[in-house]
Amino acid sequence: MTFEDLQSKWQSQDHSVPLDINSTELMAEVRRNHRALDKQLLLRDTVEIIAAFLITVVFTTLAFLLELSSLFLCAAGSLFVGLFFISDRLKQRRRRSSITDSLPQTLEAAIEEIKHQIWFLRNIMWWYLLPLIPGIVLFLVSSSWQSRANGYAEQLVIAAVGAICAVPFGLIYRINLHEVKKMLEPRLNDLQTLLTSLSSVESDS
Repeated sequence: MTFEDLQSKWQSQDHSVPLDINSTELMAEVRRNHRALDKQLLLRDTVEIIAAFLITVVFTTLAFLLELSSLFLCAAGSLFVGLFFISDRLKQRRRRSSITDSLPQTLEAAIEEIKHQIWFLRNIMWWYLLPLIPGIVLFLVSSSWQSRANGYAEQLVIAAVGAICAVPFGLIYRINLHEVKKMLEPRLNDLQTLLTSLSSVESDS
Protein backbone atom coordinates (compact mmCIF):
# COMPACT_ATOMS: atom_id res chain seq x y z
CA MET A 1 0.00 0.00 0.00
CA THR A 2 1.43 3.39 -1.03
CA PHE A 3 1.48 6.58 1.02
CA GLU A 4 -1.40 7.97 -1.06
CA ASP A 5 -3.47 4.85 -0.37
CA LEU A 6 -2.78 5.07 3.36
CA GLN A 7 -3.57 8.78 3.41
CA SER A 8 -6.86 8.30 1.57
CA LYS A 9 -7.85 5.45 3.85
CA TRP A 10 -6.95 7.46 6.96
CA GLN A 11 -8.95 10.51 5.84
CA SER A 12 -11.99 8.46 4.85
CA GLN A 13 -11.93 6.47 8.09
CA ASP A 14 -14.69 7.07 10.63
CA HIS A 15 -12.53 7.79 13.67
CA SER A 16 -15.44 7.39 16.07
CA VAL A 17 -15.07 3.63 15.59
CA PRO A 18 -11.96 1.47 15.94
CA LEU A 19 -9.50 2.17 13.17
CA ASP A 20 -8.85 -0.46 10.54
CA ILE A 21 -5.60 1.27 9.58
CA ASN A 22 -2.59 1.01 11.87
CA SER A 23 -1.01 4.40 12.61
CA THR A 24 2.32 2.56 12.87
CA GLU A 25 1.91 1.46 9.27
CA LEU A 26 1.18 5.04 8.23
CA MET A 27 4.21 6.36 10.13
CA ALA A 28 6.43 3.71 8.56
CA GLU A 29 5.29 4.82 5.11
CA VAL A 30 5.89 8.50 5.96
CA ARG A 31 9.37 7.63 7.18
CA ARG A 32 10.09 5.58 4.07
CA ASN A 33 9.09 8.47 1.82
CA HIS A 34 11.10 10.89 3.96
CA ARG A 35 14.21 8.70 3.73
CA ALA A 36 13.76 8.35 -0.04
CA LEU A 37 13.62 12.14 -0.36
CA ASP A 38 16.72 12.48 1.80
CA LYS A 39 18.63 10.07 -0.45
CA GLN A 40 17.60 12.01 -3.57
CA LEU A 41 18.67 15.29 -2.00
CA LEU A 42 22.00 13.82 -0.85
CA LEU A 43 22.72 12.55 -4.35
CA ARG A 44 21.74 15.89 -5.89
CA ASP A 45 23.87 17.88 -3.46
CA THR A 46 26.86 15.56 -3.86
CA VAL A 47 26.79 15.87 -7.65
CA GLU A 48 26.37 19.66 -7.47
CA ILE A 49 29.22 20.07 -4.96
CA ILE A 50 31.62 17.93 -6.99
CA ALA A 51 30.68 19.75 -10.20
CA ALA A 52 31.09 23.17 -8.54
CA PHE A 53 34.58 22.39 -7.28
CA LEU A 54 35.67 20.83 -10.59
CA ILE A 55 34.46 23.92 -12.46
CA THR A 56 36.29 26.10 -9.93
CA VAL A 57 39.53 24.22 -10.63
CA VAL A 58 39.01 24.49 -14.41
CA PHE A 59 38.30 28.23 -14.34
CA THR A 60 41.21 28.90 -11.98
CA THR A 61 43.61 26.93 -14.17
CA LEU A 62 42.43 28.73 -17.32
CA ALA A 63 42.68 32.08 -15.57
CA PHE A 64 46.37 31.43 -14.81
CA LEU A 65 47.16 29.97 -18.23
CA LEU A 66 45.34 32.63 -20.25
CA GLU A 67 45.99 35.45 -17.77
CA LEU A 68 42.32 36.43 -17.73
CA SER A 69 41.19 37.95 -14.45
CA SER A 70 37.53 37.57 -15.46
CA LEU A 71 37.89 33.80 -15.16
CA PHE A 72 38.91 34.17 -11.53
CA LEU A 73 35.50 35.75 -10.95
CA CYS A 74 33.86 32.78 -12.69
CA ALA A 75 35.83 30.46 -10.39
CA ALA A 76 34.76 32.46 -7.34
CA GLY A 77 31.11 32.22 -8.35
CA SER A 78 31.34 28.47 -8.81
CA LEU A 79 33.15 28.08 -5.48
CA PHE A 80 30.40 30.08 -3.76
CA VAL A 81 27.74 27.72 -5.14
CA GLY A 82 29.62 24.65 -3.89
CA LEU A 83 30.14 26.15 -0.45
CA PHE A 84 26.48 27.19 -0.29
CA PHE A 85 25.38 23.59 -0.88
CA ILE A 86 27.71 22.38 1.89
CA SER A 87 26.61 25.11 4.31
CA ASP A 88 22.92 24.47 3.67
CA ARG A 89 23.26 20.72 4.15
CA LEU A 90 25.15 21.16 7.44
CA LYS A 91 22.64 23.73 8.66
CA GLN A 92 19.68 21.50 7.84
CA ARG A 93 21.30 18.55 9.57
CA ARG A 94 21.60 20.61 12.77
CA ARG A 95 18.05 21.96 12.53
CA ARG A 96 16.35 18.78 11.37
CA SER A 97 13.78 17.52 13.82
CA SER A 98 14.49 14.11 15.26
CA ILE A 99 12.25 11.33 14.03
CA THR A 100 10.61 9.81 17.07
CA ASP A 101 7.85 7.28 17.65
CA SER A 102 5.30 10.10 17.39
CA LEU A 103 3.42 10.25 14.10
CA PRO A 104 2.76 14.03 14.38
CA GLN A 105 6.48 14.74 14.93
CA THR A 106 7.38 12.48 12.03
CA LEU A 107 4.98 14.39 9.78
CA GLU A 108 6.22 17.75 11.05
CA ALA A 109 9.84 16.78 10.32
CA ALA A 110 8.92 15.77 6.77
CA ILE A 111 6.91 18.98 6.28
CA GLU A 112 9.78 21.19 7.44
CA GLU A 113 12.20 19.42 5.10
CA ILE A 114 9.90 19.92 2.10
CA LYS A 115 9.22 23.57 3.02
CA HIS A 116 12.95 24.20 3.05
CA GLN A 117 13.43 22.51 -0.32
CA ILE A 118 10.65 24.66 -1.79
CA TRP A 119 12.43 27.78 -0.51
CA PHE A 120 15.76 26.38 -1.74
CA LEU A 121 14.56 25.87 -5.31
CA ARG A 122 12.41 28.99 -5.55
CA ASN A 123 15.43 31.13 -4.66
CA ILE A 124 17.83 29.36 -7.00
CA MET A 125 18.24 32.58 -8.99
CA TRP A 126 19.91 34.29 -6.04
CA TRP A 127 22.28 31.67 -4.63
CA TYR A 128 22.97 29.51 -7.73
CA LEU A 129 22.64 31.54 -10.92
CA LEU A 130 23.41 35.10 -9.83
CA PRO A 131 26.90 34.32 -8.41
CA LEU A 132 27.90 32.91 -11.82
CA ILE A 133 26.64 35.84 -13.89
CA PRO A 134 29.24 38.56 -13.03
CA GLY A 135 32.19 36.41 -14.12
CA ILE A 136 30.52 35.41 -17.38
CA VAL A 137 29.48 38.99 -18.15
CA LEU A 138 32.95 40.33 -17.36
CA PHE A 139 34.55 37.68 -19.56
CA LEU A 140 32.25 38.51 -22.49
CA VAL A 141 32.67 42.28 -22.08
CA SER A 142 36.46 42.06 -21.83
CA SER A 143 36.58 39.72 -24.85
CA SER A 144 34.41 42.11 -26.82
CA TRP A 145 36.60 45.06 -25.85
CA GLN A 146 39.82 43.29 -26.81
CA SER A 147 38.41 42.24 -30.18
CA ARG A 148 36.81 45.59 -31.05
CA ALA A 149 39.41 46.21 -33.77
CA ASN A 150 38.62 42.90 -35.50
CA GLY A 151 35.32 44.04 -36.92
CA TYR A 152 31.65 43.29 -36.28
CA ALA A 153 31.83 39.60 -37.11
CA GLU A 154 33.78 38.73 -33.97
CA GLN A 155 31.55 41.00 -31.91
CA LEU A 156 28.51 39.11 -33.16
CA VAL A 157 30.12 35.80 -32.26
CA ILE A 158 30.74 37.01 -28.71
CA ALA A 159 27.15 38.27 -28.48
CA ALA A 160 25.92 34.87 -29.71
CA VAL A 161 28.03 33.13 -27.05
CA GLY A 162 26.38 35.35 -24.40
CA ALA A 163 22.92 34.46 -25.70
CA ILE A 164 23.79 30.75 -25.69
CA CYS A 165 25.00 31.04 -22.08
CA ALA A 166 21.67 32.59 -21.09
CA VAL A 167 19.68 29.59 -22.37
CA PRO A 168 20.87 27.03 -19.74
CA PHE A 169 20.34 29.60 -16.99
CA GLY A 170 16.71 30.03 -18.04
CA LEU A 171 16.21 26.28 -18.33
CA ILE A 172 17.69 25.60 -14.89
CA TYR A 173 15.39 28.21 -13.34
CA ARG A 174 12.26 26.87 -15.07
CA ILE A 175 13.07 23.21 -14.36
CA ASN A 176 13.45 23.88 -10.65
CA LEU A 177 10.22 25.88 -10.44
CA HIS A 178 8.48 23.06 -12.32
CA GLU A 179 9.77 20.56 -9.75
CA VAL A 180 8.41 22.74 -6.94
CA LYS A 181 4.94 22.93 -8.49
CA LYS A 182 4.65 19.35 -9.71
CA MET A 183 6.37 17.40 -6.95
CA LEU A 184 7.15 19.34 -3.77
CA GLU A 185 4.00 21.47 -3.35
CA PRO A 186 1.56 18.54 -3.85
CA ARG A 187 3.64 16.46 -1.44
CA LEU A 188 3.60 19.29 1.11
CA ASN A 189 -0.17 19.68 0.78
CA ASP A 190 -0.68 15.94 1.31
CA LEU A 191 1.41 15.91 4.48
CA GLN A 192 -0.19 19.06 5.88
CA THR A 193 -3.68 17.69 5.20
CA LEU A 194 -2.78 14.44 6.90
CA LEU A 195 -1.30 16.26 9.90
CA THR A 196 -4.42 18.43 10.20
CA SER A 197 -6.63 15.36 10.00
CA LEU A 198 -4.54 13.63 12.65
CA SER A 199 -4.67 16.68 14.95
CA SER A 200 -8.45 16.90 14.65
CA VAL A 201 -8.79 13.20 15.49
CA GLU A 202 -6.60 13.59 18.57
CA SER A 203 -8.54 16.67 19.72
CA ASP A 204 -11.85 14.79 19.36
CA SER A 205 -10.65 11.72 21.23
